Amino acid sequence: MREQRVRSGEVVLGVRVRGEGNRPTVVLVHGYPDTGAMWDEVAERLAERFRVVVYDVRGAGASSSPSDPLDYGIDVLMGDLEAVLDGVGADEPVHLVGHDWGSVQGWEAVIGDRLRCRVASFTSISGPDRRHMARWIRRTVRSGPRGVVEVLDQAVRSVYMPVLMAPKVGEAMARLVAAGFPRVMRLREGAAPRDGHPAGTLATDARNGLGLYRANIWRGASANGEGRTDAPVQLIVPIKDRYGSQSLLLSARGPVTRLYVRRAPAGHWVARSHPDLVARWVTEFVDHLDGAPETPALADAREAGRATGKRRFA
Repeated sequence: MREQRVRSGEVVLGVRVRGEGNRPTVVLVHGYPDTGAMWDEVAERLAERFRVVVYDVRGAGASSSPSDPLDYGIDVLMGDLEAVLDGVGADEPVHLVGHDWGSVQGWEAVIGDRLRCRVASFTSISGPDRRHMARWIRRTVRSGPRGVVEVLDQAVRSVYMPVLMAPKVGEAMARLVAAGFPRVMRLREGAAPRDGHPAGTLATDARNGLGLYRANIWRGASANGEGRTDAPVQLIVPIKDRYGSQSLLLSARGPVTRLYVRRAPAGHWVARSHPDLVARWVTEFVDHLDGAPETPALADAREAGRATGKRRFA
């Protein structure tokens, strides 16, 4: 593993690269309150076939924090991703994989104009696009009483978000998140804490990461457009995810024309609890896009991406 530092404006990002430089590049982006070390098991497996790039997002782990605690807007995060791609010499389009807030960033990369030409594929785990989410709320509520119940269920799952956004209360909540995170990983996720995850910087990371919610949540609620993209997208849906309902996580159906849907028998941190599965699915997806024949499992995932039924999975 090779470590390097990449500057993005006033922020310096900690980047780690595994694998040979002449291979296709896979970029892994983490969420809250993690660091890039969350991906270690997946990255080690992928590095046998690909060049794997992992970085700590601003304010987390080895990366520095912006002077403005609200300088975490999606446009700024896209600038960080662009700086990483430039810093590691990603001349060809990369295969992007995002989890949680890292997935939110990945959606912006494949839907927006700024980085679309630099992304060959996107694998999303437990992080819906803000436009897809707004569209899902509108359509689901209008579908009738059952739809209203689905939206209310998601509201209960997301009740922590306004708490994290509130001044002072959010900081207190971040301290609780940091204190309880190892227990959550062990008891709820089936992933025992190990060296590097949770990170030694967890308390600071959880506090800094409040900027992700405070700078972006209300913008997502008023997002315009349906989030259409023709980029190939693999959607990994953990069926035991406590924070995102399956209905919400499938909100990409329709706006994404080349969608593959996979179901994982896991919770939110599937990359930690089932790294073999995640690495295998990413490898299979990338190989097919690079010319390998479509496997029966991937064909099923493609059909599931086209399905209109809310509860059909590959």
